[in-house]
Amino acid sequence: MTGMQIVREETARMLRGFAPLTLIAFGAFVIAGCDPLRAGISLLLGAGYALLLFRMLAVSAARAALFPPAQAVRRVRAGYLFRYVLTGIMVFAAIKVPFIHPLAAVLPLFFPKVILLWCNIVQRKGG
Repeated sequence: MTGMQIVREETARMLRGFAPLTLIAFGAFVIAGCDPLRAGISLLLGAGYALLLFRMLAVSAARAALFPPAQAVRRVRAGYLFRYVLTGIMVFAAIKVPFIHPLAAVLPLFFPKVILLWCNIVQRKGG
């Protein structure tokens, strides 16, 4: 199995995990009294961005594996720096753009960690 095939499979697994988490978060925001349209758009933007970040990380790691260790480390670090800058811009925009709900836009950034933790727990229990 090539690195890019693994990237596609893991991104698809993330997408399958993002859907229910986004729906749960949307329900929580609506119950909390947030505007459904604003919360929904913000969650979708945040989820799309978080999924893009995950894919960028996976592609960076898959490509870095093709290089000697020292060069691979430099490439991965450069990728981290680029993604952190993008995330800073996204969070700043989520705070400054009036139509975007900041919490709803930033919350999906934690979804990959939740999904990976959940998959690890389920796998250990025999799932």
